[in-house]
Amino acid sequence: MGAEEIDIEDDARRHAIKAYLLDTCTLLWATNKPEHLSGAARAILREPNGMIAVSVLNYWEIANKAEKHGIADIGEWWEHRVIPFVDLETIQVREEHVTDMLRLPKHHKDPFDRMLIAQARVESMILVTPDKYIRAYDVRTVW
Repeated sequence: MGAEEIDIEDDARRHAIKAYLLDTCTLLWATNKPEHLSGAARAILREPNGMIAVSVLNYWEIANKAEKHGIADIGEWWEHRVIPFVDLETIQVREEHVTDMLRLPKHHKDPFDRMLIAQARVESMILVTPDKYIRAYDVRTVW
């Protein structure tokens, strides 16, 4: 019997844990209205080999629109509904994220979404989003 040749890079890609960054609307739907999520998004949130992350940008954006979303106490909601739900620490905004965001073409006007795109790119994450404008960028997405 001959020895099997293994492509180490291909093997690593197939067995790597995937990290997902949630778009703000995806996060809101996951915690408040899961029926709005796509089948793929629901599967990702249940995937045992995936890691779910949120950004401080999600928190900031939701805080700006908390009343619109019926969230009375944003701090309480974030601490008890979001933080226990995610697998990774909240992603902070770093210089590399800002630098990448500044290089992005202007397909999307929303600064929160543009920063989430940059964070997903820099952190090698897959952005879970229904936003067609986000999908116009060179960023891995799923919906």
